[in-house]
Amino acid sequence: LFWPDIMGEFMSYLPRTLIIVLSASLFVALVINPVVASATLKAGGRRSRKDKDHTLLIKAYRVVLQYALNHRALVVFIAIFMLVGTLAAYFGSDPEVELFPETDPNRSYIQIEAPQGTNLETTNGLALEVESIISGEKDIKFVTGEVGVASDFGGGEARKATVSVEFVERDDRQESSAIVVDRMREMLGQITGADIKVEKERMGPPVGAPVEIEFIGADVDVLSGLVENAKALIADVPGLVDVKDDLSRAKPEIAFHIDREKATILGLSTIEISNTIKAAVNGWRIGDYREGEDEYGIIARLPEKNRQTINQIESLLIPTAKGDPVPLSSVATLEMRSGYGSIRHLDQKRLIRISANTAGRSSIEVLKDVQDRLNRMELPTGYTIDYAGDQEEQQRSSEFLSKAFVVAIFLIFLVLLTQFNSLSQAMIVISSVVLSLMGVFLGLMITGMPFGIIMTGIGVISLAGVVVNNAIVLIDYINLLRKDGMELNEALMTAGTVRFRPVMLTAITTILGLAPMAIGISFDFRSFTLQVGGEMAVWWGPMAVAVIFGLAVATLLTLVVVPVLYSISETASLRATWAAIKEVWTFIRGRSRTQPVS
Repeated sequence: LFWPDIMGEFMSYLPRTLIIVLSASLFVALVINPVVASATLKAGGRRSRKDKDHTLLIKAYRVVLQYALNHRALVVFIAIFMLVGTLAAYFGSDPEVELFPETDPNRSYIQIEAPQGTNLETTNGLALEVESIISGEKDIKFVTGEVGVASDFGGGEARKATVSVEFVERDDRQESSAIVVDRMREMLGQITGADIKVEKERMGPPVGAPVEIEFIGADVDVLSGLVENAKALIADVPGLVDVKDDLSRAKPEIAFHIDREKATILGLSTIEISNTIKAAVNGWRIGDYREGEDEYGIIARLPEKNRQTINQIESLLIPTAKGDPVPLSSVATLEMRSGYGSIRHLDQKRLIRISANTAGRSSIEVLKDVQDRLNRMELPTGYTIDYAGDQEEQQRSSEFLSKAFVVAIFLIFLVLLTQFNSLSQAMIVISSVVLSLMGVFLGLMITGMPFGIIMTGIGVISLAGVVVNNAIVLIDYINLLRKDGMELNEALMTAGTVRFRPVMLTAITTILGLAPMAIGISFDFRSFTLQVGGEMAVWWGPMAVAVIFGLAVATLLTLVVVPVLYSISETASLRATWAAIKEVWTFIRGRSRTQPVS
């Protein structure tokens, strides 16, 4: 809810919705449900459930729980071993990490950037050529071209254009739109005379290009050399496409070098000469013309036919103080040169940014390869390399979600401490959150999903608030039985048996509710049909998988581990600890002796 910046604005609707819905649910449970129950349920005699009344599943659970209570240290050791083993297996497999899930795009954008000085007609011809090349794709619904503007270049210029491509509906496509985008990129790479960048529509808030490298320093020429070297180093990185920088080179300029001695003799100043040239070429505002409430500026400048060539500008007459005009060529020399179209700054230092898209590989994997290669570069003193775009947002999101998870656990711990008035019991409940992490990473390995920093991270945080419910229900009933005078082991067995059904039902209903989201089953209200798969399944799938597997594993382990930890907390002593260590050591030695000798 307190997530800052644009990412927080994008994701804040989720916690707001949950807070409102859960608050309403609490009101219904405490007020509405008792009223409905009083009107529909009949009072009946209270009967005790004996072992013969238990279902086969509950009888099996009682056997497992009894064995666990008789071998408490062994159960704790196995739980820790499973948790550490799962984490080691997951991170040891070099898992794929992504900021947002990669979905099949519904749109694609083709950015065209012609050289400096290109006029509107030439840029329009490039845009039309692009449209004609991609017109043969069958999955394209329509194409829109805008000349003189570009969505990611910061303003309109005659040399820039954007061609937007809209794909047909997902069910009507003959192949994945991502494949079409890759094919268009390959076809358009044959066009010469312009930089063409093909990018697909990305889900989530705008966070920049998948790969953005910033070169920062004082001298633009040195930065330009570093950028060229870097582009050569990373050119063949697998999955890296559309590599370009934002330094506008070779902008044609006409420079006039004034001979100050001649200008002084003729009574001219550099400002007078400069203003005359500006007025002749660009025009000079000399007044305003008003017509009703409308106002128009009056601009005076040379006729277009008198300012089309260099010779005409050199022949421009400059009025002197004596009134006799002199040609511009008599007081200034002309030079044709190229300059920079724009120079970016960051913290008063000059900046050149290399941006690129990715295709066929995770942007994080591609960026890792790029960083490995750029680390070989030797940078002059005072020049640095930074990474922005996905990398910057990934780091910021990871830091925030890590802090959010710790704060969430702390707030839950405070509530538990207030409820149970026991530090050990609050820690026992928190242990169920730790055990749920085993299920999260196990689910990612089983489904083969990459770890989504945003969606999986939110799933882990929301899971922390869900899995504690089962442990709370269990411990609360154990405390109630102990308060009535029941012996510890009997209270643990009774509480586990009685609470087994509600705990399992709570977990199963939650899992079933999230299953359509994880599988990708949705309902199309326009055609009143069920659909399997789709971009929403890819988008929300990682969060649903994290909660489903985390809750499933945490529920099964909570029904066993929580009573065991409760028993240990109530009977912990030095002698019991030593006996537990001996039990675990005996188990390990027994297992090692049964292993075949290789």
